[in-house]
Amino acid sequence: MSSTLIINVWPWLDDQIQRPTMERTTSFNVPPYSRRRVITSHHDEVDYNPLFATKQRFSTRGKAFEWAQNIAFENEFALVIANSGHKNRSQPELVASYFRCSRYGSSKVVYDLEKPKKKPKTVKCHCKFRIRAVENYHFEDKKQLVLWNIVTANGFGFHNHHPTKYKDGHRHYAGLNEEEKAYVRQQYRASVLPRDIKSGLHQKTPDKPQPSSSQIYTETSKIRKEMRRERNTAHQMLALAVEANYVHWHEINPDTHELTHVFMSHPEAVKLFHAYPHVVLIDSTYKMNTYNMALVEVVGVTPTGSSFLIACVLIPSESEKGYTWFLRKLMDILECTGASPSVFVTDRELGLVRALCSLFPETLHLLCHWHVNRAIESRALMIHKTVFYKDHLLNNPETGWWNVIDSTCEDDFNKAWSVFSQKWKRLASYISRTWSEHAKKFVLCYTNEYFLLGNTATSRVESAHSLLKAWLKSAHLTLDTMWSRIHSMLEGQHSKIRKELQDSMNRPRITQRLFSLLQGKVSTKALEIMEDELKRGIALGVGLELGGGCVLRTTHGLPCACTLVDLKNNGSRVHLSDIHSFWRTLEYDNEEAMPKNDNDMLEELVDKARQSDPVYRKVFLEKLRDILHPKDEDILAPVSEKTRRGAQGGLQRGTNLVLSTQ
Repeated sequence: MSSTLIINVWPWLDDQIQRPTMERTTSFNVPPYSRRRVITSHHDEVDYNPLFATKQRFSTRGKAFEWAQNIAFENEFALVIANSGHKNRSQPELVASYFRCSRYGSSKVVYDLEKPKKKPKTVKCHCKFRIRAVENYHFEDKKQLVLWNIVTANGFGFHNHHPTKYKDGHRHYAGLNEEEKAYVRQQYRASVLPRDIKSGLHQKTPDKPQPSSSQIYTETSKIRKEMRRERNTAHQMLALAVEANYVHWHEINPDTHELTHVFMSHPEAVKLFHAYPHVVLIDSTYKMNTYNMALVEVVGVTPTGSSFLIACVLIPSESEKGYTWFLRKLMDILECTGASPSVFVTDRELGLVRALCSLFPETLHLLCHWHVNRAIESRALMIHKTVFYKDHLLNNPETGWWNVIDSTCEDDFNKAWSVFSQKWKRLASYISRTWSEHAKKFVLCYTNEYFLLGNTATSRVESAHSLLKAWLKSAHLTLDTMWSRIHSMLEGQHSKIRKELQDSMNRPRITQRLFSLLQGKVSTKALEIMEDELKRGIALGVGLELGGGCVLRTTHGLPCACTLVDLKNNGSRVHLSDIHSFWRTLEYDNEEAMPKNDNDMLEELVDKARQSDPVYRKVFLEKLRDILHPKDEDILAPVSEKTRRGAQGGLQRGTNLVLSTQ
């Protein structure tokens, strides 16, 4: 016969379950939470009153408390101000304050069985130590002064607890003073993590007890609240964007008023995009915010070889609708700047591909070389099961896949594909179904016909993802914190680009006569590419006469190896007209170069509003203000979607555990 043992699971009943005298079927009543036992005995039998016996008088209660606290710290305990409103019996107009041990009293937390929480943690133990600070009249130089005296009382100079030996993290010993709070504020505004702030405080004051992580987090939370000025995170992000003159758009859910789409572009990035619009790389990533929204990065290329973030976009998901929304905003920037991209480079994200084909039908779209090869490698491993066959299939010098995609002319491509498809029929069938229609977007013989600046993969965007993650340092950031860190990253990025452009203009005198006319007029990256191309041409020698694979003129807008070798042999020089304008543009913030088509329209609207009646003018200003400064109550942050780590199940306190026994 079996019986059932029903036990209310509580940690402190585990030992009772093991008792041999327990009955077979029992239901235990959980005992109410009992407070810590009050210790009333003197711990070390030391009377500390003589340490506070003094005839010194203090001008304020704060100075009196500071004096007493320093003595308490030296003896490994802390004081707090308690009962500060007592009247002086002999002189009622004066007051007295008690300075008590920080462990006096008891916890006020009541444990509720209906709503179980963590056990209350307290250091209170009814310590009776106390001294008094009393206001008294004193006369000095015939002037009546109100000063504070320290008064001790017999029987209240003992402690009933151990001294505080380890003071790190103790709020009285290791609390943040004003100087340390200013340091925390400065570091937090510079996007430094709290753990790094704590490390910096330790290096700054190594001899002082160090604050705990919770103290640092509490202080940073106060700073965030102060910066938000009672705004929610979504409105704070938009307010910061307006303050920093960002080009930004957003969409909200009309039912919930939650942000669904956000487009942000730094004002410097807009200028860079106007100067260098030729190559645009797009990719998205997840796990960059607490809202589980896709973060899309749009990246451009500078003539110094650096990448810059054109725009940062948050969309609900990687869908055609989301990509279409942000590409329309990118089109608006292009229309305002008058720029026109030469090529888009993306992975094979179908929603993005469809949106690009719909909105930019005339612009070349290439697929990432690396993503294509990775997909084919995965399929090869799936078909042939072993790494040996995969490597042999891809890297074979005669029948491998690399021979197909690295073909330098269309005839070589057709021959290589014919050999490959006969040797590897199953994989060739997959490639024909999936990738054949996109061959002109990633095969070398086709991509070499366009001005790509060498960008046939989205590796620049992957690097941008890595840099952004290094700055964000967390996947659970709110909108305003994420914006602040991205803004700090962009400020550093633009500073680096300005330095590189200035270095190109200040390049030392070129010793090689071939490039002497280009000094300070083209980027250092262009000179490095041409120098490498010249070395390649010299190494090829006679092969140049038969065609040495010179595609630099098409892909980079620079003289190829054939041209450079001929110029060098003839004693000629490369002229500035031989260089594409991309490499010659070393100033990107030229206001005169920016189109001003909308200025006349804006001035016309403003003049019309000024001349109109007051009602129309008020409506005009309100609509303009709503665009520039959206109202707080109309915009909410998306719902946070934090996922729990580890097992999702597990017993909770108060759960009945059923044990079956035979």
